[in-house]
Amino acid sequence: MAFYRDERAARRLPALLPVESQHVDEGYRLVGPGGRLTAVVVHVQWVDNHPAGPDTHVVLSLEDGSDVEFPFGVPLTAVWHAERRPLDPADVAAAAPASWGRPL
Repeated sequence: MAFYRDERAARRLPALLPVESQHVDEGYRLVGPGGRLTAVVVHVQWVDNHPAGPDTHVVLSLEDGSDVEFPFGVPLTAVWHAERRPLDPADVAAAAPASWGRPL
């Protein structure tokens, strides 16, 4: 699967990119609980018919076939799938969330 992005501009961003759940983009991996990186996000869908109302939740579909639902505003850490810079394990562990979204 091809993801399109300005790689030169991306190198100016931090390798570990703080992002809120509703702003996650395809082509990124997320730092999950325990500091492990997820599979690549291949699809992002805002849930219009959520019981909490439209524009309140997002479903992230991952390359491994799993889906995870997050409410808007959840702080996450994303890493571009082709990131070439080394990631400091201590920084990745510090970016790991204490809790995760709801697997679907």
